[in-house]
Amino acid sequence: MEADFYLKRTQKLLLSGYPVQLTTVDCTLPDAPIVHWHWHDEVEFQYIQKGQAYITCDEDNITASEGDIIFVNQAVRHFVTPAGDDGVILNSVIVNPTFILGFGQLELENKYITPIIANRSFNYLHITVNDRWHQQFLLPLKQLIALNEDCPPCYELLSKASILQLWKLLYDQLPTDFAASSKISARTANQDAQRAKQAMSYIREHYMEPIALNDIATSILVSRSECCRCFKRSTGLSPIEYLMKYRITEATRHMHRKTHESISEIAGAVGFNNTSYFNKIFKKYIGCTPTEYRHTLREDTLR
Repeated sequence: MEADFYLKRTQKLLLSGYPVQLTTVDCTLPDAPIVHWHWHDEVEFQYIQKGQAYITCDEDNITASEGDIIFVNQAVRHFVTPAGDDGVILNSVIVNPTFILGFGQLELENKYITPIIANRSFNYLHITVNDRWHQQFLLPLKQLIALNEDCPPCYELLSKASILQLWKLLYDQLPTDFAASSKISARTANQDAQRAKQAMSYIREHYMEPIALNDIATSILVSRSECCRCFKRSTGLSPIEYLMKYRITEATRHMHRKTHESISEIAGAVGFNNTSYFNKIFKKYIGCTPTEYRHTLREDTLR
């Protein structure tokens, strides 16, 4: 699956006005799909219908069994593979965080949404069938799945109600001191968001050039330390992490559009002056080397 599939999916869902999507992954069939390394702007709820799966979130390996629920946070690299010969069937519901509360709810967003999606120690949550809060998660999740399978009248509103129930349960899992310390005033959050947007705009315009943290900070008229703080609070990433991620996304687009270019030419076109470093960062975010990724593209073209 192409690397920018998830970016395009996010854009499509946001344009639809209902950035929620249900997918059933059936790995019990011949030529079953494999969910390779990926990340996305949506949070994800997975429910294991049948079988067992290995789910890797960044460096952590999870063995999920029938009935288990897994929450995967925004921008967390993960992949899924069957754990046994019989395969696995799982439901995946992705939700863009903008849908949880809606536009303009900055104070509530910083009270309830940011403490979860900006918490890098909360990359995932594995709820097994033996956990005491399993049933509490299971009821709204099953309702959410059913609503998006059947699409009855007002299913979008009812889905939002289920998502809010699930989010409250996630919020309950946060340490009390973390939730309290993560409450940011609406004014500060708005300022952070504006600065982050300006910084991202600068990065998108200049990503192909040599960029240092000082350049990004200067573009938004703040110190380097304040640039890192406001960007991290707003996006969950450092400015340099965002720059690297954006460059790699652009590199995959180059590979789709300009199949004749060498790997070193592509690296230079997206701002890397060292091919070895480009290979390292590419593998970090995509899960394979640029050469391996290009080989996969050629195989897909021949099919």
